[in-house]
Amino acid sequence: PIIFSKQRSTASKGQGKQLAGVLRILWESSTYRVCADGGANRLYDATVGENSSLDRSTLYLPDIITGDLDSLKPHVREFYKEKGVPIVRVEDQNFHDLDKAFMAVEKWMLSLDRENAASDASEDNGVGNNAASEMSSNIATSTRTYIYGGFGGRFDQEMGCVNALYTWGNKPVFKHTSMAMYGEDNCTFLLPSMPVKNEIRIRFPDFDGKMKNEPLTDEEVVGEGPTCGLIPLGNRCDNVYTSGLKWNLDGDVPLEFGGLVSSSNCVMEEVVTIESSSPLIFTTEMIVI
Repeated sequence: PIIFSKQRSTASKGQGKQLAGVLRILWESSTYRVCADGGANRLYDATVGENSSLDRSTLYLPDIITGDLDSLKPHVREFYKEKGVPIVRVEDQNFHDLDKAFMAVEKWMLSLDRENAASDASEDNGVGNNAASEMSSNIATSTRTYIYGGFGGRFDQEMGCVNALYTWGNKPVFKHTSMAMYGEDNCTFLLPSMPVKNEIRIRFPDFDGKMKNEPLTDEEVVGEGPTCGLIPLGNRCDNVYTSGLKWNLDGDVPLEFGGLVSSSNCVMEEVVTIESSSPLIFTTEMIVI
């Protein structure tokens, strides 16, 4: 799934029938797409707005628009309503619009669980509910959830998007999924603490000052770049052990605000490993060539 946030980040403008940049990659990689309130404005501006260069015959329609809908522009609402996109208002002000978008994704994932459980029960190959449970686990571990547009605009809303990684990453439905926040310039995701040993592979590591060569192609190439950071945003992280970075950590210096923050680091190898005593934010630049 992909969730469009309402931050004022700028999406790459596509040409012809194709989106460009990070947004294209995430859209093509997703099977369920949710706009969090004003996130629908951002999608509209990037695809059918007056400044869009895309062919209007190609429609990029979300599966649902949800939130308290106070930021959804009337003409954008009318456009998607006419196209049959469900627009669901959730008035509970104890939750941010991004939380409400995650609720929609959670509902969608649970519906997949039920469909698989029903399919398994109808086939009944003698393995009963155990197979349904296994299938449910497989859905979780094979699902990636992206937040697009969480960077830029108001700082408090940026922090709200990062907080969603912590909050929803601990929910039962999302606990074993991969979750990340993307913009055209940045990628951020939350690393679980030990005993988990995190292995990270990015598209453009730095090999002795040279990024990995990509085969020549007319297609736009998008990926995570070598410049990275380890941010102890939730709390102090007493021990961090890494490999594959330009400046590795060996566990003897804690990461904390007011002390050391591993910013402007660099991925130097194909695989980076990170082990930490507390959850950490890992962030990289995004490169489009």
